Amino acid sequence: VAFGFNISVPIHTLFRSCNVIASVLLGYALFRQRYTMKQLVCVVVITVGIFLGSVGDAKQFFGCTDCGGKGAGAAASSDDAGFMRWTFGIALLVFVQLLQGFLGHTQAHLYRLHCLRGTKGELAEEFLFTSHVVSFLPFIFLWSDVLAAARLAWNSPPLFDWLPIPSQLLYFLANNLCQLVCIKGVFRLSAHFTPLTVNITLSVRKFASVIVSILWFGNPWTVLHSVATVAIFGGVFAYSQCPAATKLPQDSKKKE
Repeated sequence: VAFGFNISVPIHTLFRSCNVIASVLLGYALFRQRYTMKQLVCVVVITVGIFLGSVGDAKQFFGCTDCGGKGAGAAASSDDAGFMRWTFGIALLVFVQLLQGFLGHTQAHLYRLHCLRGTKGELAEEFLFTSHVVSFLPFIFLWSDVLAAARLAWNSPPLFDWLPIPSQLLYFLANNLCQLVCIKGVFRLSAHFTPLTVNITLSVRKFASVIVSILWFGNPWTVLHSVATVAIFGGVFAYSQCPAATKLPQDSKKKE
């Protein structure tokens, strides 16, 4: 959805890389989590590394998806409506990051609340099913866009001459199979580890996908990518050596 508001892929990747900080802020403010100074330093180092890895190709940084290759600032100065769309897209990304961080902490709370009703694997499967069924509801308002995309995919040329199946459908099926394996792993991971640990793991996975895309599509490897690699994997190693986060005890008066 954000791509429809002049948000480029690098900017989208940049904001998605900030989910670690969002998890820390929400955990501290709403879920009584307390982190050590070493953990906070590791979070900052990892986030900076992801930031550098996201903007390694400076020519694409702050570019719009529909402004002819111009930067977001250049497009905004010549088109106030475009700037407003871009601003709304940025606000949408911020909201999504906060919502994603809240979801991670809520899942951890529900795991603790219902741990006696089944194994963590069973709870992970139940949460996976429920969250995806509920997520179908917003697509009711995007049904016309879904149909338009489906028509384009159906009319796409075949990937192989000997296989008369539209190429976009094959890509769609392959993507969904990969997503199935990935999301099942994420939910099982969230059943056994803290939200911050899960978010750091996902951040490393995202950076690994950036590396794969560079190698696969032949994009240049810059100094920023090298610095990002050291920062991310160094921060993750240091985080693995830190003690677990603690939770403030509830007020005894509230318990009574």
